[in-house]
Amino acid sequence: MKRFSKLLSIGGICLILHLVISTQAHAATPLLQQTSSYSVLGPPTVSVPLINQVLASYHSPAAGKGQALFDDGVKYGVDPVFALAFFMHESSFGTTGVAQFTLSLGNLRCISAYSCYNGYSSFPTWEAGFDAWYSLIRDVYVDAWHLSTVEQIIPTYAPASDHNDVAGYISAVESAVDSWRTGQIAEFGSVHQVPTISSTPPVVASTATAVGPTAKTTRTPYAADQYSILGKPSVDGAFINQILAQYHSPAAGKGPLFFAEGVKYGIDPIYPLAFFMLDSIFGTEGLSRVTHSLGPLPTPTTVTCHCQDFHGYRRYATWDESIADWFQYIHDGYVKQMGLTTVSQIVSVYLRTNDTSAIRFTIKEIEHRVDLWHNAQAQTPST
Repeated sequence: MKRFSKLLSIGGICLILHLVISTQAHAATPLLQQTSSYSVLGPPTVSVPLINQVLASYHSPAAGKGQALFDDGVKYGVDPVFALAFFMHESSFGTTGVAQFTLSLGNLRCISAYSCYNGYSSFPTWEAGFDAWYSLIRDVYVDAWHLSTVEQIIPTYAPASDHNDVAGYISAVESAVDSWRTGQIAEFGSVHQVPTISSTPPVVASTATAVGPTAKTTRTPYAADQYSILGKPSVDGAFINQILAQYHSPAAGKGPLFFAEGVKYGIDPIYPLAFFMLDSIFGTEGLSRVTHSLGPLPTPTTVTCHCQDFHGYRRYATWDESIADWFQYIHDGYVKQMGLTTVSQIVSVYLRTNDTSAIRFTIKEIEHRVDLWHNAQAQTPST
């Protein structure tokens, strides 16, 4: 089945990808058509079990790859239900056409990083094909071309000039999305997104005006360790700015705010900085690029939160509002209400998973990052 998915030459796509991957482009990305139920942007609305069920039912050669499809969606801030729908329409999940040989989710035209097979990119694994599709949609269609809904994307992705039924393609994708979202709720319940870090609310009494988390969890916090988040700042605003600039963060320049909020709440800002890095590489990856969130704090929003609901997560107009809310959320919900003050205690509840290996890995990574920054700050000449 012939698809002119990109309208890009090999050199053209490389140039566009080079331009849009820069954080300058990411930082300037507007919230594109977020109100549409068919905007590709957002957290997953289907789970790994449902994705695997769909792939298995079609005897897809990519069966069992649901976790990879899900994780890439989280990474790029694109709901994987749309990747699944494109995969179905392009090749019946890899069972027909050129995708049987190229391992391509979306029948992508030739890209210089991969071999070319009869005009289409050929990937070494299905996982590589998934990642390339997500990268194209997020970096080119959304960030560079400002196309974020199915209705906007498909006329360019599969144009009528290439003998495609554009209206039929749009209808097929949207119908599949509706069906799988309904099936998800009926068979598996609502989806809980699992980024590297995801802030499950701790157990507290629910009140209408509560500032801290209100939903309940039965998870038991880990024992305390020596990494207490409480204390005076161990890094200054200039050092934080240096880190954010180094990673081309869209929150670059907010070092003084991190420092000030740390002083206000008695939280060493080196820890929020480490959480920010682990969750979204300082706002350059995943859902944070859309929500402007230091960490994926769940709704409901509160009277003190200058935020809106976005698929169950808090979305902010500015990074200033997000940073201030994160400090207050952790201080009021975790420190004051639950008495959790160390990295091990907080992460074991904050991370939305019961996988102990994932929890321990995240704890280790945050603490390792804190140690590195402490050493770097100590070697920074005083001004």
